[in-house]
Amino acid sequence: MDYRQNPPAPRRNPFAIVSLVLGIGSLLTICTGFLPLPMGALGILFAVLSYRRGRRLDSMALTGAVTSCVGLLFSLVLYGMVFAMLPSLLRDPEYRDMLNRYSESLYGESYDDMFEDAYGIDLDQLFPVD
Repeated sequence: MDYRQNPPAPRRNPFAIVSLVLGIGSLLTICTGFLPLPMGALGILFAVLSYRRGRRLDSMALTGAVTSCVGLLFSLVLYGMVFAMLPSLLRDPEYRDMLNRYSESLYGESYDDMFEDAYGIDLDQLFPVD
């Protein structure tokens, strides 16, 4: 009879698991626009927290850090594209008209008026319609 036992499976670091889950979550939620930023940042934080001195970084933590960075990068690129296109959209008369009609149907006030009330700046002066 063989009485040898299998060695117990190495215990995984919970911070590495959380980092991997948050990294995958940041990739899956890129379309939402606001979820990848905190998920990616927390994924990187947990990957750093999972590191122990004298040991190599766990593969799960490394994968979590990489996926978090990719999700964070794609999210920042998406934000950059939106903010780069916003001035040209607000100068387009068709888009402004659609935005004003949509705002009136939802809030009973045009977007131009709401913007002027909130910021004290006339939107036509800031973004003159072409």
